[in-house]
Amino acid sequence: MKIGLVDVDAESRGRVTYPNLALMKISAFHKTKGDDVSWYHPLTSGHMDVVYLSKVFSEEYSRDYIWPIDADEIIRGGSGYAIDVVDGIEVHDKARDPDLAPEIEDMRPDYSIYEGFGITDTAYGFLTKGCPRNCDFCHVCSMQGRKVRTVARLGDFWTGQKYISLMDPNLTCSSDWEMHIGDLAKSGAWVDFSQGLDITAMSPAKCADINAVKWERIHFAWDRPWEDHAEQFRMVMNHLKMARHERVSAYVLTNKHSTHEEDIRRIMTLRELDIQPYVMIYRKDTAPSVTRRLQRWVNSPMIFWKTKSFDEYEDNYTRSRR
Repeated sequence: MKIGLVDVDAESRGRVTYPNLALMKISAFHKTKGDDVSWYHPLTSGHMDVVYLSKVFSEEYSRDYIWPIDADEIIRGGSGYAIDVVDGIEVHDKARDPDLAPEIEDMRPDYSIYEGFGITDTAYGFLTKGCPRNCDFCHVCSMQGRKVRTVARLGDFWTGQKYISLMDPNLTCSSDWEMHIGDLAKSGAWVDFSQGLDITAMSPAKCADINAVKWERIHFAWDRPWEDHAEQFRMVMNHLKMARHERVSAYVLTNKHSTHEEDIRRIMTLRELDIQPYVMIYRKDTAPSVTRRLQRWVNSPMIFWKTKSFDEYEDNYTRSRR
């Protein structure tokens, strides 16, 4: 069979920023069956038996694939095809985003399909899925459930690569934490906790576990302004090795539940603890201009750390536009 693959997010953006794990597993599955697998191009691929399109992000961030497809069967999947906007809120419909078939889900990813895009020597995968937090701006619970469960061991997707990119939404809350973090430490690979770690579940013992792993940067999140995580962040900075703002950051959600003053309070608290804030705007199209300016200030580290306050930045910003 001739199998075609389309990474819809990459096609929309004109570049690959993160490989599509589902497509890598689909490729591996079909290659074990002796099928011919390749990226689908409407002008050069010719007729295909099956074409798979995978999309992670909603229409706000990634447009759907619009080019004609010559195939007997077209299969679309991924969370990007199951997100609706209801009253300004993104809602994920699990019924329209089914899991991969077990025989595909259990495949070791075929990393070779992304070698031509400069993504090499990195393993991608989930050790766990699920998250207990049930944040109203996040789709993880609707997609994966509220219980953190183990879905793989490291050796199921790591084959000795120098780098490991974990896609777990909340590894920190796993009851198998010690097993997984031990596997990561033994690997000797550089580990990227790409979805971050949960500051509410951190402890001195977990910091010690992380210190046994090779890592360059770690990020947390402070999404809810009514929760005070200052002491937890202070503890983390005291126990993580070489903790400083070049290595530890925290996402700060704005334009969702917070006022501008609450955004400033979280940002300045993180700054005082030598943690790099990173402003995330929920639905940027509805955000006030002051929030977009706040994002520009905070997410430009060279400017942020040289400017004492947002008011000082605003003064300079206003002066530069006169």
